[in-house]
Amino acid sequence: MRHRLSISIILASVLALTFITVDAQQGQGGSSGDRDQQMDRDYDRDMDRDRDYDRDMDQDRDRDQLRGHDQDQDRDRVQDRDRLHVTDPASMRDDDIYGSAMMSEEELKQYRNQLMNMESVEAREQYQIKHEAKMQERAQLQGKDLVPPGQGPIYGGELMTAQERNEYREQLRHMDSDEEREKFQAQHQEQMNLRAKALELDIEEAE
Repeated sequence: MRHRLSISIILASVLALTFITVDAQQGQGGSSGDRDQQMDRDYDRDMDRDRDYDRDMDQDRDRDQLRGHDQDQDRDRVQDRDRLHVTDPASMRDDDIYGSAMMSEEELKQYRNQLMNMESVEAREQYQIKHEAKMQERAQLQGKDLVPPGQGPIYGGELMTAQERNEYREQLRHMDSDEEREKFQAQHQEQMNLRAKALELDIEEAE
């Protein structure tokens, strides 16, 4: 009887130890599986983040290219606006000609004829560039104002020399965007207000 009881105890101990070992192994297997799943999720998240980064970089590059294209278009529009008469020399008025106030009737006529006899827009633009340089030199030598087509009075112009006014007009003329021109004009107005205050004068002209 005592021998049979000892065997039963030994068997019970072996079974208990077996269950404990199996449970431990299952627990370890579950932990390993969870770790693998977590690593997979982390990898997928990193891949998604890399893809998002690449997409954002591509979008930024596209925006920069578009912005550069828009700036080029703005520059072209400014040049076209300044030389509207290039495509139709016969119909342009005296006021459409750069430096017309310093040109004689014969010079104005000759200028139109030269443009009309040129076969390409590029040739006309090159001729105009040379003409503009000639008018700028003439204005400097004569101390006269050179007003580009489309420009009006300058704020505080009566407080400026002819050279200052011409430099102002040329800077304004070659700016690429309305925002840049507005900023430049605001800075100029502030400077003229300070100059008028220092001279104890009132500014009569309005831009």
